[in-house]
Amino acid sequence: MTKKPAAIVLLLSLSLQAGCRTMPARPAPAPASSNHNLLIISLANVSASRMSLYGYARKTTPKLDEWARQAWVFEQASTHASWTLPVGVSLFTGLYPYSHKIMIRDLENVLPPEVETLPEALRDAGWKTAAFTGGLDYYPGFSHMRGFRTAPDNPNFTGFRTTLAQAKEWLAENGDHKFMVFIHGYDTHCPFTPSRGFAGTFSGGRGKDVSVTTGLCAWGTQTGPDEFRASYFHDCADVENSSHMCGAWQKNDVRLTMNDVRNLSDLYDEKILETDSLVGDFLASLDKEAKEKTIIVIFSEHGEMSARHGQFGRAGAARGTHYDDILHVPLLIRFPGAPGRRVSGLTQLIDVMPTLLEALRLPIPQQVQGVDLAPLAKDGTSVNEYAFAATNYNILPNLTESVRDLRWKLIREFSAGRFGPKADAPPKPPSETVELYDLAEDPDELHNLAEARADVVRRLQARLALWAAQTKAANPKRPRTQELPGSLLPAARQRGYW
Repeated sequence: MTKKPAAIVLLLSLSLQAGCRTMPARPAPAPASSNHNLLIISLANVSASRMSLYGYARKTTPKLDEWARQAWVFEQASTHASWTLPVGVSLFTGLYPYSHKIMIRDLENVLPPEVETLPEALRDAGWKTAAFTGGLDYYPGFSHMRGFRTAPDNPNFTGFRTTLAQAKEWLAENGDHKFMVFIHGYDTHCPFTPSRGFAGTFSGGRGKDVSVTTGLCAWGTQTGPDEFRASYFHDCADVENSSHMCGAWQKNDVRLTMNDVRNLSDLYDEKILETDSLVGDFLASLDKEAKEKTIIVIFSEHGEMSARHGQFGRAGAARGTHYDDILHVPLLIRFPGAPGRRVSGLTQLIDVMPTLLEALRLPIPQQVQGVDLAPLAKDGTSVNEYAFAATNYNILPNLTESVRDLRWKLIREFSAGRFGPKADAPPKPPSETVELYDLAEDPDELHNLAEARADVVRRLQARLALWAAQTKAANPKRPRTQELPGSLLPAARQRGYW
């Protein structure tokens, strides 16, 4: 693996590699070359567990199921946070969130110029680069989008019907040159409003029994055996077109019955099916020459809770969002001419950047903390002993962290507490919780074994603490802050985002 020096000194990158993963001797890289193109598609908010490709009982991804027969399907891919911005930065830098430190949209949101991004690396090596995204956490002005020469400033929450069409038009004009294209859409984010032809596939007649409008974003917490209480409920101006922003922000007290929740979960599956159709048709439309020269990556930044573990929806780094419903994500890589295979073994999204640069015969920046996945895919050589996720939440040191190996997973959540909403209200004291799950016996993470297996808790807590200290120290500088467009944060809040 060739690495080029970076001006920024990442003090512990070597100790990270030695202490957090097994580094195998490297066989030949993935079957590609410096003449290949790169196409990356983000499915956004799709849990691996809700894809038929990963064993879900419903046929939610029939086109990707077929397409993936010629791809490396990573069965144990983990993301690093429960929302898009820190994960998008990790994808394009190969850095854990604790190292790049971009965890809030409007504060400390700029990468140092010395941290090279994946699109910068390809652009500087002669590739044409373009990104067609749904805005918000892939807003073209964010620093992790550096290197994309073409990046339309689409409205926030633009969907695949727009971004795939933009990419197709760009490829028709630029496909005769080496290219890197990144495509993303917000189709599977709430509100779940499947289009005609997909609506009713799984929800059937259940809609007549629901008590809430399904064109609204509901993020709820379970309050009883048959009831959820929505924390946010946001009215939308045009629920038929996912590329439109919602209307006026509302915060209401709405109760969801279990039938409401099941119906919304059904609609989520229908949106995955619709996304599969859009993406599958786009991939099928690529001309033969492009397919023979293009590496294609398909992934998701995070998943969706769908009423599991007492939550409906997702709340960033808030409590209860490091279960595998969120952290276990799809990751598919198709190399021209290479046979497809199912790949077991732990993989992380920070591994995507070095895997692609190695395959394209490009130098890997010294900053990168991920590893090349080719040894794992080719002969099962372990490349990650552990997978990690962690982010701060807002300004207070509220942390959600997790570490897992092939059997065990530990989740640590810490809240610094806060003052009450009224001056005379008592403050909320700091709190910490630890959960432990045996994923081999309990893949749904239903039985917390933290008290019963204190030995495993001690081992994984020590590993998590070491990793956290190393990744935080690897880049001690705080990011600087850039001002965002005035519409970005209100648009986020209109969909239930902070």
